[in-house]
Amino acid sequence: MKSKIFTLIVLFFSIAVLAQKNQETDKEIDSIIEELMFSDSEDLLEYIQQLNKYQVLYTSVGFTDKTYFLGRDLGLSQYSLTTQVFYEHSNGIFVGISGAFYSELDPKWDLTTLTGGYGNYFGKHKNFSYELSYNRYIFSDTGSSDFENSFDVSISAETKDNSFGIAADAAYFFGGKQGFQNSFDVYGEIPLFKLKHNSKITFNPLLTFQFGSENIDTSRIDDLGITIPIIDRIVTSFEKYDLRNIQLQLPVTLDIDNFQVEAGYNFNFPNALEFERNLDNSSFFNLRLSYMFDLK
Repeated sequence: MKSKIFTLIVLFFSIAVLAQKNQETDKEIDSIIEELMFSDSEDLLEYIQQLNKYQVLYTSVGFTDKTYFLGRDLGLSQYSLTTQVFYEHSNGIFVGISGAFYSELDPKWDLTTLTGGYGNYFGKHKNFSYELSYNRYIFSDTGSSDFENSFDVSISAETKDNSFGIAADAAYFFGGKQGFQNSFDVYGEIPLFKLKHNSKITFNPLLTFQFGSENIDTSRIDDLGITIPIIDRIVTSFEKYDLRNIQLQLPVTLDIDNFQVEAGYNFNFPNALEFERNLDNSSFFNLRLSYMFDLK
């Protein structure tokens, strides 16, 4: 009987202590809420905005062991190099310069592209995004200037964990001639390994359907969606809007802090037009090194 009474006493005091702690916790929470509610709202808004501000400089160099036009073999066995430098601000503005080098062309440095635009995220979970940009194409060979400018618009949607997404891109080209192209992408990000020091290895498959009505290469040069026109002077002009190519990219990416290495194998499945016969599928290897400088 005494043991039961002792147990009840211990239980009673335990409940009392827990209740007191809960009251103290509630008071702390109420105090925090009250401080936030009655503090200067402008100061609080400024603090939140400061947390979301950033400025970055993105640089990359890419290599492909073979070069194709919309998945088509032009009879030139050549490799290509691309390089780019892009500045991006948290307000959505970005500007950059990129270039393309082709081993068998003369001059080998074929194209320089200047880009400026604006992009942002929207939606409850910020998993939707859009981007508007203008591109100015400067060819080393002045005889290749049919398309000197383009306006681009793109929109994408991703799952909340960024593991799966879809995107649509459209570009209007103008200069000596006019043309239109667009693409539809389905992509994913599959974690493979998590390493130490903010490092990880991921698999990033991308399936792209490329449409167009001009002789512009629609292969993706980088994650920002830059498109580069190449060697249109030696390709028969495509006037009819149609599916040009289906491209499957299978890259593996290593991220170490702000440094990234991407290596992948890619497959082209060109869609033969009325005047084309016996188009072969093609494949190539790509390697890209990137580094992002935090300017904040």
